[in-house]
Amino acid sequence: MVVNRKQNDGKFFQTVKRGEIQELKEELHASDKAKQKDAVKKVIANMTVGKDVSSLFADVVNCMQTDNMELKKLVYLYVMNYAKAQPELAILA
Repeated sequence: MVVNRKQNDGKFFQTVKRGEIQELKEELHASDKAKQKDAVKKVIANMTVGKDVSSLFADVVNCMQTDNMELKKLVYLYVMNYAKAQPELAILA
């Protein structure tokens, strides 16, 4: 089952649409932890291809308040990426 899920991770790298930042923000505030995890994966995918998603910093860091270790690691990856480029944001985390 884990193998099938990893094969579908390419969907996170699809092209950016207009208003996607707002959609990601809404998904990051979802009560469903699976939706939050997918949203953080999308944010990291956008970050990986060079899109500036620093405007979602507070929303992503807010996802840290969970017992889900995978979600915490994804948030940590996001914070560490911006810690290099924008250390003042990382201090807020």
